[in-house]
Amino acid sequence: MEFAGDPAGIAALKALFARDKPYVKFLLNEAKSNTDYTARFTAEDGVKWAVVFDPATGGLTLKPA
Repeated sequence: MEFAGDPAGIAALKALFARDKPYVKFLLNEAKSNTDYTARFTAEDGVKWAVVFDPATGGLTLKPA
């Protein structure tokens, strides 16, 4: 799976993965199955991020929510 977008968002997702792997797996599946292909989460520092799935490429993009 390929990640693109804001480097701070990718770092926040990796930090979340280190703490709670099942939640990140849920979050990524939610982005893939949601009608707008977006799932949102809040990083430890309080910044809100959006994970956007591109069904054409299968890539995930992280951007501020």
